[in-house]
Amino acid sequence: MKRRIAFPFLTLSESAVEATRWSCSLDGGDWQNIADFLPDWDAASVTRFRRTLKLDAAIAADDLGVAPANLRLALGLRVGTGLGRLPRLILRRELRELPREKCQQEFDFTITGDRLSGVLDLQTYIVLAAPSDESGRLSPQRVAERLWSDTLRVRLEGEEPRFPIEIADFRKLGGNTIPASTPWYLHWSPLDWNRDFHGAARLYLNKDHAGFIERIDNHDGPTLQLLLADVMGQICERLVTDPLASKIAAEAEPGSLCAQAIKWLDKAWPEKDIEFIRSVLENRPGAFRAAFLELAELG
Repeated sequence: MKRRIAFPFLTLSESAVEATRWSCSLDGGDWQNIADFLPDWDAASVTRFRRTLKLDAAIAADDLGVAPANLRLALGLRVGTGLGRLPRLILRRELRELPREKCQQEFDFTITGDRLSGVLDLQTYIVLAAPSDESGRLSPQRVAERLWSDTLRVRLEGEEPRFPIEIADFRKLGGNTIPASTPWYLHWSPLDWNRDFHGAARLYLNKDHAGFIERIDNHDGPTLQLLLADVMGQICERLVTDPLASKIAAEAEPGSLCAQAIKWLDKAWPEKDIEFIRSVLENRPGAFRAAFLELAELG
């Protein structure tokens, strides 16, 4: 479900760049590889990050149609934080020209927890440092043209995406559009799937259902399970029934409503595509709903 981009110039193949996984050491502890979630993190933590990249100059020159002696590339790093389509704060930015005699570089830096919010965005990229006099018609020519990149967005513990929850008078909330006796109502719209998830949905609890609200305040497992399953089911059902679901999913921005729906679908049906999940909804709607009840189980 990744976006595919066709550049108007030659870029580096995966075989040209050997990149280790990002790893981190929390408060001086053991090194561990980073996935899409950073466990045991809190705002008082000090975290050290590192990664090594190695460029095969011969393959890179062949990929770009440039004479090996004229290959001039630079390795960049951008570290950001904050929920949304793009990082709201850039914490670190580096750009190093890669010497031909040493095409291996390591990034190693430390970030204090009080500078992070929601997610950590780690982007590594390789750009053209200088044009070559001997190059092909499709070779990159402009300085800073991006030839390779990868991005890792890491969610921080205690910072999983949430939506606002509010107690409301349902007789005033939606006029005649919302049944006054319903225990809860999820306000959201599928018109903009790339809207930030935390601002795309709002859950209202009916003030007339005092017992229901009390069970939520007391973290009653079955009550929360039903509530969360309904939220996930509503959003995911609307996504998979959209005629453009595959295109919408391919263009999902990190931290968006669509990206969160995809994450739920991937957890409920690992390694299955949207067409398969749609068939489950159409032919076995009970199984579709049961999958979200299982996913919402708090244990």
